[in-house]
Amino acid sequence: MLINCDFHSHSGYAGGVGQISLLDLEVAMEKKGIDVFGTGDCLHPQWREFLKDNLVERKEGLFSNKDNKARFMLQTEVIFTAAVGSGRKSVHTVILFPSFESVENTCKLLDGMGVKNTIGRPFIKCVDRVDVSNRLSKILDVDDKIEAIPAHVMTPQGVYGSNNPIDKMKDFYGAATERITAVETGLSADPEILSLIPELDDYSLISNSDAHSAALNRMGREFTTVDTTSVSYGNIIDSIRKNKIARTAEFNPTEGRFFLTGHRAGKKGHNDAYCVFSPKYTPKDNKCPICSKKLTIGVLARALQLKEIQGGTRQFGELSPSTKDFVRMVPLVEVIAHSIGVLSVVSVKVVELYEKIIGIFGNEARIWFEKDETIRKKLASAELSDNVIENIIKVKNDDFCFSPPGFDGTYGKFSIGGKEDVFNVNLISGYVPGQKRLF
Repeated sequence: MLINCDFHSHSGYAGGVGQISLLDLEVAMEKKGIDVFGTGDCLHPQWREFLKDNLVERKEGLFSNKDNKARFMLQTEVIFTAAVGSGRKSVHTVILFPSFESVENTCKLLDGMGVKNTIGRPFIKCVDRVDVSNRLSKILDVDDKIEAIPAHVMTPQGVYGSNNPIDKMKDFYGAATERITAVETGLSADPEILSLIPELDDYSLISNSDAHSAALNRMGREFTTVDTTSVSYGNIIDSIRKNKIARTAEFNPTEGRFFLTGHRAGKKGHNDAYCVFSPKYTPKDNKCPICSKKLTIGVLARALQLKEIQGGTRQFGELSPSTKDFVRMVPLVEVIAHSIGVLSVVSVKVVELYEKIIGIFGNEARIWFEKDETIRKKLASAELSDNVIENIIKVKNDDFCFSPPGFDGTYGKFSIGGKEDVFNVNLISGYVPGQKRLF
């Protein structure tokens, strides 16, 4: 049985959005084709109580909103911080729970550690990697079905990220690394990027949206299709641990906000100027040519560094033997908006076309795994414009790019057709008062 899972999300207590409705999430799950969705922030006192009051256990370890059929998995993200090198490193980690009892016991454990559980992502402050290992192990010991998954591993806040970089996962998680079986690719990486890192050959790769809302361009923008015998928490976790991942649906990493090295516009000393570089064009001293501060190192450059450090032999584009099938996709509302020349993905016209297309296929996920001729036939019968139809097929066939790619917290700029050569980006541009110029 194949089920689509999005294990990583957030509530309003993580910041960035207002309070989130479970009903809105369920409606979006149906449209996006997500069978199991992470609750986000389940350790937060108020959100935890809300979940307990509104969710009913339907299958072992999976919950629904009262009488509805959608399934939720109890989930949070935590931030472990520890001394690394000359500074401190903060690493985001997704944790999945089999029951409210395990959540409550983990909250008691964290309280005993002195963790302030007042924000969506609690900070677990540790002395060093030994302390990280001990504290993570204590969490995992609460219940043998609790699963810890390093989140968006290549971004600056990921375990391999450029903030106080480390060479191996054990350099941060210590001995508890042996209890980690999967990592999250994140929006700025995918199996092609992670195949450069030899150590990850032994891990399951999963993809999640890290969504902060039920918006159709956020929820399910990445997901994992799990091969399991039945829809239950235990079977899903077993599939993750044994790498029974059928496929992942990935954000194109060039859209991700940290794909290339650079500095975004708006930083101190930049005004409207920005710079973005592929690895071979990055200044040797990693200093920004505009503000002279250290550049934010991108995921591609970091993956290539780790390849060399770990003695990797695969070239970019060669996949690890353990890699499962994956597709790169763009949220359908974004494809529609781009196709009809509308900026807002929630405009009336975009929503009308989205609903019409979903009415034909049942949910969005099915489109990305459908045959081209079937897509054309079904959508033509709905009297959609040729441009919308062809753009959906182009995206499905990876005929799209982001130019410039994402960098330093800025999403890439979407373009259908053509390819951006991510190894030949060398862009330094911006404005000065009253004059446009290249730096």
